[in-house]
Amino acid sequence: METVNVRAGFLCNHEVLAILRQQRDARTKEIKALGEAKVKRVAKLGRKPFNKEQEDDEVERIQPQDLHTVTFECIKYLEEPVHPLRRQTNASINKLLDELEKLDLTKAERLQILNLAPTTLVALVVCVDDFEERFQTPEEQEHILTLVKEHLGAEDAATAHAHAATNGKGKAAGDDVMEVEEEEYDAMEDEGLVDEGTGQGAMEAEARDIDEVDA
Repeated sequence: METVNVRAGFLCNHEVLAILRQQRDARTKEIKALGEAKVKRVAKLGRKPFNKEQEDDEVERIQPQDLHTVTFECIKYLEEPVHPLRRQTNASINKLLDELEKLDLTKAERLQILNLAPTTLVALVVCVDDFEERFQTPEEQEHILTLVKEHLGAEDAATAHAHAATNGKGKAAGDDVMEVEEEEYDAMEDEGLVDEGTGQGAMEAEARDIDEVDA
């Protein structure tokens, strides 16, 4: 196998997700048709036309397990809330690209802006090489951010990720778990189920022993 044309074109994450879904659905449809055809043959012949191993081989030919796994994981990753794809449409993407083509940006940089949808200056700098040298005025910099917000929404990937990590309540994702664990521990302690040889009970018992020795 050899690469005939290196990077024949650029695909944004939105396009990749659409292609993966299309291919997945096509394979699912083919496997479903295979099952329906088998049912018809069984009804006609009064027996299975081929054994289970042959059937599995045919399904594997249509959808290899490795391909199924990679497709599933990739779609799952791209559909996560931290990515801006849910706010993207073909129309909004085309409009944004039309506006970005008017600026001094390479294809790769436009692709990065499209995929990451930066709405802060810090996030935008990551997408463009020598950003502050090429876009020196605050007006030029803000213009790009305004275009992204206008066509792709007002929340970038980094903001969405931070929002998800804090559950939207200003608390880290693990804080709720820690609070529940503390409540459960207090309830167990009230019921006398906490062994003083371990955990907080052990520290309190050790403190009492030290006080007794000092006395």
